[in-house]
Amino acid sequence: MHDHDHHDDGRHDFDFIHGRWQVQNERLRERLAGSQDWEVFNATDECRPLLGGIGNLEEFHTAWNGGYEGLALRLYDLAARQWRIHWSSDRSGVLDPPVSGIFEDGVGTFHGEDLHDGRPVRVRFLWSHSSANSAHWQQAFSEDDGASWETNWHMWFRRLDAQGRLVQEDHVLELRQYTLHPGQRDALVELFEREFIEPQEAVGMHVIGHFRDLDAPDRFVWLRGFPSMDARREALQAFYFGPVWQKHRETANATMIDSDNVLLLKPHAEAESSAVPVSRPAVGEPVASGALCLGICGLTEPAERNFGTRFEQQLAPLLRQHGAELLAQYVTDASENTFPRLPVREGERVFVWLARFTDVAALDAHLTALRADAAWQETIAAAMLEELTQPPELLRLTPTARSELR
Repeated sequence: MHDHDHHDDGRHDFDFIHGRWQVQNERLRERLAGSQDWEVFNATDECRPLLGGIGNLEEFHTAWNGGYEGLALRLYDLAARQWRIHWSSDRSGVLDPPVSGIFEDGVGTFHGEDLHDGRPVRVRFLWSHSSANSAHWQQAFSEDDGASWETNWHMWFRRLDAQGRLVQEDHVLELRQYTLHPGQRDALVELFEREFIEPQEAVGMHVIGHFRDLDAPDRFVWLRGFPSMDARREALQAFYFGPVWQKHRETANATMIDSDNVLLLKPHAEAESSAVPVSRPAVGEPVASGALCLGICGLTEPAERNFGTRFEQQLAPLLRQHGAELLAQYVTDASENTFPRLPVREGERVFVWLARFTDVAALDAHLTALRADAAWQETIAAAMLEELTQPPELLRLTPTARSELR
């Protein structure tokens, strides 16, 4: 008997984990003790297929706890049609008892038996991957034969490219405009850049840019991207219920009056460009910084389909003529909000563009020229008749120190 007709079994269910990864670990310091004290540390990980794809070998390296190396050997049992996962580390040099199981609806569930502090426990691994470039593993123990479980370890996987950078997919975007208490913007920027960028990216987001609004001293504007609405739900859940946000939440929220001014966007299909950021400056790194203009057009319902064409044909050439480097165009993503704890502006239709300038003087010269341009005024006036609900809102923004988009 040949097994050439085997590809509908589960042997390819772990193919998503092949490759190189950055891993954020959230590990409960004390297990089965009612603890909520999580330690957070980073690791790198590489996985390659074995035995023609019915197995794989994953190597895990971290400087945590004096340095730790782990190894996962996964084998697909062709007869039993299930995976067995064996773990070992440089602390033991032996393979732990395996966990076994299968994937259903994109989630892998694996069970096994082990000892914790000499007591028998049931072990459960859960694997999920909400995008091609992110994955999530979690481990839980049960002392009561599976009636209740305590999760004690999360690993958030982000794929690395050949240069060792995170692979980003910005198919869903949030444009967030926060109104802050007077005098609190610099405090939030400092906290945000120190504590919130890498932990958000570690669990599946892309923090694209963060800005001071030059015309509103208490407004902080930022943009983040996600591979999909499903990935957005998983990433937001991971971050806002995770240890980093829990630790700094009160400090961050104390700076804010309103954080619900959020537009859910997607790239405009016909746009010739999209925001390609440079690599993010490190803490304290001096960097040349430009200025950005963010244009927001509120659209009527009939205009939603065609305004992008008017923008490309009539407005974009005028913006470029007056010195704008157009980076990206976005339109409303009307998908249901998959994370209702963070509200978004629903029932609105917008078209958004981002343009970059060498500095604030160049941005201001652009806006002055635009307002004096009869062709711009006529195009806007024509659009106001049936397409725009109000004149375009033009935000003057400067990137904060560690913004990728700058």
